[in-house]
Amino acid sequence: MNYAVKTDRVCTAGTIYSGSSEQTVDADLALPDYCPDIQRILKCSITPQIESRNITGDRLEIGGVSIVSVIYIDAIKNSVRCAEQTYPFEITANLQGSVQSSVISTDIRVSYLNCRALSPRRLNIHGAFTVGVKVTDKTDTHVCTHIKGNDIQQKKVSVDYSCLEALTQQQFSVTEALETGQGTPAVQSVVRCDIRAVTKDHTIISGKLMYKGELLVKLLYLSDLDSGKLETLEYNIPFSQVIGIQGISDNSEFAVRIEVMNGSVALRQEIGFDDPLPVLSAKLCVTLFSYSRKDTELVTDCYSTEYAAETETSQCTLPLLSQLIGESVVEKSNVDFTDSSISKVIDVWCERGAAVCESVSNKAVLRGKYNICVLALDSEGSVVYTERTVEYSRDIRALGENVKTEAYVCCESISSSFRFVNEKRIEVRAELIVTGELYELNCINGITGVSADENSPKIRENDASLILYYAQKGEDIWSIARDYSTSAELVRAENDLDADILPADMMIMLPV
Repeated sequence: MNYAVKTDRVCTAGTIYSGSSEQTVDADLALPDYCPDIQRILKCSITPQIESRNITGDRLEIGGVSIVSVIYIDAIKNSVRCAEQTYPFEITANLQGSVQSSVISTDIRVSYLNCRALSPRRLNIHGAFTVGVKVTDKTDTHVCTHIKGNDIQQKKVSVDYSCLEALTQQQFSVTEALETGQGTPAVQSVVRCDIRAVTKDHTIISGKLMYKGELLVKLLYLSDLDSGKLETLEYNIPFSQVIGIQGISDNSEFAVRIEVMNGSVALRQEIGFDDPLPVLSAKLCVTLFSYSRKDTELVTDCYSTEYAAETETSQCTLPLLSQLIGESVVEKSNVDFTDSSISKVIDVWCERGAAVCESVSNKAVLRGKYNICVLALDSEGSVVYTERTVEYSRDIRALGENVKTEAYVCCESISSSFRFVNEKRIEVRAELIVTGELYELNCINGITGVSADENSPKIRENDASLILYYAQKGEDIWSIARDYSTSAELVRAENDLDADILPADMMIMLPV
């Protein structure tokens, strides 16, 4: 016979697709006519940007461009210039069936880049980057909470978990004219721009997320094309977005993520103005996970006191949102110029690096790295460039014994400053914001079905109502009761025991 089981529906955020695609960049970059010849290359970089992420039916489609930028010293004015070229890429994948309310996340890492000058106006570019893609959707799991049957003994465990109420994702654009202000030299050519997004606040009103954030924009630009004079500008641009959500409750917990999918600053000539106006264009994406904290009981083991029973099991993972990560990381690091003496620092910036949250010695530890980039003038007035990779580590929280975790983290550089230590060394102070979520994972092997043969009852060796059992310290009462086809609850009651594990060697009585 098959025993009837009672189940509970558990809704979590499940990964329905996870993959990565390596994209190569192999091209000859020819300088546009308005760019002067190359005398010396300072920095070459690849910046992949996502332009679209869509799911149509069971097909995932991602489109983007990789921007190859070269910052160099020109051969005429001996000043800093920048040339760039874009190369499109496309990623497609087939999903297992259609999806309903999925969200797409991408993680892009540049693998390598080689840049070689073929002539003063041509560069050979060889590089690659990897686009990691994850599609998340609601996943329903039915877990066994009780088995009906007077002869069935059940071992249960109570689990707290985060039940996924809703998940949603919304893309939107921000366009802003960047005023230079009085007394600030106008932007004649953009050499480099950083665009970062940070969360300022979010609230739920009438089933809608009121999201407020800020774009941190930093420009390195030429204010005079003839002299090649370099300047920097920084902007804090507030933005807001309203996102509709269904299925949330008053006690919901929220995990909100913000990312800049793509962005640029272009110069636009306005009628009536002599100087061009820099205009920011950025495409952002807000992703929201809404959870309610619940608890459920799962049957992890069972047996029949009357019949030989067979069980079916399956492992399920119940995540618990244990912490929203919001860490301010301030690092001071020395950057050395081994071949030059520095007279002036033109610009210091930090490139976004990898960040992970790991379980180490019963602690959740945040680890990451970023790249410090410095553009400076040496004692002879020549432009020099150097960079250095810095690693950091922070303890986030203590964990229980053998607790498994999963985390999503994102690191953004929000400011950098410096001071001279001596003519060959500067100290750079970098401020990073690390955001994300930490989940504790309850991985449980639960019962999914039980059956027994009624024609094969268990045979007892004697008719005694009690059996004396010589137990050893550390034995599990459940295992003893199972071996003798009795109840663990009755064994504890008969011997006046509270614990599940015997604290010492002893003789106990087993009611049968």
